[in-house]
Amino acid sequence: MGMKSILKVGVSVVALVLVATGAGAADLLEKAKAEGLSYAIISIKPFYYNDDEGRLTGSDVENLRAALAGMGIDKFNPTVTEWSSIVPGVKSGRFDIGAGMYITPERCREVAFTMPYAVIIPALVVKKGNPDHITSWEDFAKRPELKAGVYAGGAEVGYMVKAGVANDNIVQLPDQNSLVQALLNGQIQAFNVGIGQADEIVAQVTELEVAKEFKAPEWSYSYNGWPFAKENVAFVAKLNEQIRKRVESGEAEAINEKFGVKGADLRPFLNNPHINDICSR
Repeated sequence: MGMKSILKVGVSVVALVLVATGAGAADLLEKAKAEGLSYAIISIKPFYYNDDEGRLTGSDVENLRAALAGMGIDKFNPTVTEWSSIVPGVKSGRFDIGAGMYITPERCREVAFTMPYAVIIPALVVKKGNPDHITSWEDFAKRPELKAGVYAGGAEVGYMVKAGVANDNIVQLPDQNSLVQALLNGQIQAFNVGIGQADEIVAQVTELEVAKEFKAPEWSYSYNGWPFAKENVAFVAKLNEQIRKRVESGEAEAINEKFGVKGADLRPFLNNPHINDICSR
């Protein structure tokens, strides 16, 4: 299967209901052009943050801004919220679109995702010098005294469970600051985030570092898409056309590189079998 064929697959659920929801796409497109999309985000560098002039920017923000511009949409209306409230808020119609997030089967049952625009490689953040010598998720399974922090409701919970980690060793916290403070005060011994976010954190908090020995298994690489309510899947299909162009051309990766997001280029992963049906992997 060629690159264009693979990209056209996107997230399979989107294509199944396009005809029945064409009016919904037109309605949301009209609203978006007139008013902008309501956009649920979290405040996390390098993905979502305000620059020195107070303008919302970041790798995910600029990727979305570029894709929407191709549809004639020049604005969105962001609301900063807790991570765990994004999917419920999108599903209920409170928000038109949510922050880019890992596409998982559980989330696919609740919302409709765009095709992926980036791949995110997991990283572990530990105290400087890695005093607990943590090199893998399995360490948390073998050593019950170790606890790992994750975002509440984050996909990393499932990854750690798959690696054999007991739920008692996984501490779910609401935001980045909570993860950092829990690590600094010894409540946890490491936390999971994507590599780009990890680099940003340790640049700001010098008592922490990225665990150099940790190598995430490829099955845990996560494909990021934007969530919409399922009745808006026809709009999602139109947005996918713009995402596809930017992934194929390398524009999406150029934006990621600009913000220091490492390993996010989707193109090398397009021939992976599970890219064809991310919602069921």
